[in-house]
Amino acid sequence: MTTFLFHAHSGWRYVVIVVAIAVIVKFLFGLLGNSKWGQWDQRLGVAMPITLDIQLLLGLVLWIARQQWLIQAPARTWEHPVMMILAVAVAHVTWSRVKKTTQSSAKFRTGLIGYVGAGLLLTVGIMRITGMMGPI
Repeated sequence: MTTFLFHAHSGWRYVVIVVAIAVIVKFLFGLLGNSKWGQWDQRLGVAMPITLDIQLLLGLVLWIARQQWLIQAPARTWEHPVMMILAVAVAHVTWSRVKKTTQSSAKFRTGLIGYVGAGLLLTVGIMRITGMMGPI
């Protein structure tokens, strides 16, 4: 079961990456091009928190199933889940603010800033768990 969860969590990250890149690029072009907020902007904007929710759920179930908090390096075992929860929270707050905004340019700007922030948290969290950023 944990092997399946590990592969599902590892594979789903590519969906998260594709959606994150697509929404950031779309919002950037929307902001720079003075575009009107459209149906695709709406769909991409809501896809970001949804894909992150699925990834977080898979990760938390895997973390609990493997009892990761019992490992010798507590900072290392808690850092990744906390970073990912923060990234999901930033994405949800961003989408909530985008929905409340009425002007297209403000929607693009708010979404771009928030989703870039979530993307940075995701990147740091992933790089730390894979050891790409060195020891804690």
